[in-house]
Amino acid sequence: MLKTAFLVACAASLAPSFARADEAIDVSEYLEKLKVLTDGKGHYVTLMPFTISDGHDTGYLFYGDGKTFYAQRRMGGGRNGDESFDNTFWEPRVNQSASFSYRDKKWTVECGERKTELKAVDKAEAQKLLGSAKFMKPRWTRRAYALARDNSGTYYYVDRAREPEDSKDFRVFRGPKGAVKLQKMVNAVNDSEGDIFITKAGKLRLVLDKHETTWLESGKSVKLTPLEVVDNRVMIYSELGVYTGEKLGTPCDDL
Repeated sequence: MLKTAFLVACAASLAPSFARADEAIDVSEYLEKLKVLTDGKGHYVTLMPFTISDGHDTGYLFYGDGKTFYAQRRMGGGRNGDESFDNTFWEPRVNQSASFSYRDKKWTVECGERKTELKAVDKAEAQKLLGSAKFMKPRWTRRAYALARDNSGTYYYVDRAREPEDSKDFRVFRGPKGAVKLQKMVNAVNDSEGDIFITKAGKLRLVLDKHETTWLESGKSVKLTPLEVVDNRVMIYSELGVYTGEKLGTPCDDL
């Protein structure tokens, strides 16, 4: 018996929208304390040095083009007095962690194996830049929910809105690697056995706790192989084709 049924809010649209439109953060109270760093090519990191802490984002670490800055989702880090610190931030396109650090008097962004040294912007120039800039919440609004494929290499991918935590805003994508397409969602249901995502093309059923996934189309059921989204995050964001051309709002977009 179905316990919950819900219509997906974006069912009528096939145009994916992954980035935050306009949710500003007020940084006026510590604007003068922000340090601005750049690679000299129009990319900037701004933060309050040595105030970065573990846990939820408090808005102290931003990345942007000098006009618009997006807060980073910080995953962890450490500090050694006022001599050095490092902070990892959410970035699914690299196998290793992505981080921002100050060590040996050098500011560095690491995106997997890529390392970019940043230089401090002059105080007066930095304040002028910050005075006209916009500070926004993290740009990326989606998160991976489920991934599976059939024996012919067709992938089935589901993402959902990051907020709220129990969001029912799901999207289903289907197709070969590099060319998956957003499916027009008709409805979605949830019961004790898992989820069913009903699209114009067919039904995708997930039994998450039993790791069972099937695709039902024209009365024919195809058993799928479920794949761990964490283990396949780089493939999802870099190869699957879901987010091709999209910027996540992190330093690894450009550095």
